[in-house]
Amino acid sequence: MSLFQRLDEIKNRTAAPERPAPAGEPAAPFRETWVPPGGREENSPFGKYILLEDSEPGGFPFPGGGREAVLADLKLVRGVGPVNEARLRKLGFSSVCDLTDHPRWGDCARRVMELADGCDVRGLRGLGAGDWDLLSYFGPEDVVFLDIETTGLWASQPLFLIGLLFKSGDGMAVRQFFARHYREEKAVLAAANEVIQRFKVIVSYNGKRFDIQYIYGRSVAHRLFYSYPHHHVDLLYHARRKFGGVLPDCRLATLEERLLNFRREGDIPGHLIPQTYHRYVRQRDPEIIRPVIEHNRLDLLAMARLFGIAGHGGPGIGEKRSVK
Repeated sequence: MSLFQRLDEIKNRTAAPERPAPAGEPAAPFRETWVPPGGREENSPFGKYILLEDSEPGGFPFPGGGREAVLADLKLVRGVGPVNEARLRKLGFSSVCDLTDHPRWGDCARRVMELADGCDVRGLRGLGAGDWDLLSYFGPEDVVFLDIETTGLWASQPLFLIGLLFKSGDGMAVRQFFARHYREEKAVLAAANEVIQRFKVIVSYNGKRFDIQYIYGRSVAHRLFYSYPHHHVDLLYHARRKFGGVLPDCRLATLEERLLNFRREGDIPGHLIPQTYHRYVRQRDPEIIRPVIEHNRLDLLAMARLFGIAGHGGPGIGEKRSVK
């Protein structure tokens, strides 16, 4: 058979039927109207998706200190490293403010003061100000916690769930945007993006390398081109620096167990989530996906409860701590 004949055969080949369900897992009619408890079907210009809404009592700890907390880091002054900082502190310089009249460091110190007075978070971050210290320029109402569930490790594969948690009144609101099928992904991305853009700070766990990059990649795939210039606090970095040599690992579930004395019962392992979603789409049984939705919700709550502990200045192993 010639190459052209083979191409002709491929062109005229009928589409393969949908893969049958594995034995013991009979397929059920797909219920487009299925809505999990606490959720509702939403229509948007980009299609349908499921919005799940929940609330939790209490809040999350938030650092104080304001502008003074940032200016206490003398290393923000260009040329001042750990050695010079130690020397300056011995001489009585405890804040960048104290260096504005210094013959050597005065010019740079005044530049830092300008950035601090102008609330230029991006400029201060460029000078090396820490994520945690820069939170002093925001409030709890500016923060959104973010966690996603995907069908793989690369943005070439769809995501299907974006979970958000944020302050609401005296408690915390949980919003989960869920795609019942791959074709609902674009609507999920658009709806979640609209909420994320209301906030100034994103808190995640490995979100700088994974969640945000994944959302961006999937938005490009759908020609949405979303961007997230928010101040981003990735709790994984803080947890590794603080507990890397103490805990067996820095997985979110490990921090929950060791720091909050909370152990998840029946939680689905993360590595099983992609195949579970594929099975849900194929078998069309809502019971298959419920553990994944709950896993995402628990991840959001874990981040909120660990926020002050994993971050700079939180208590270490064995120290007193309070969880709201």
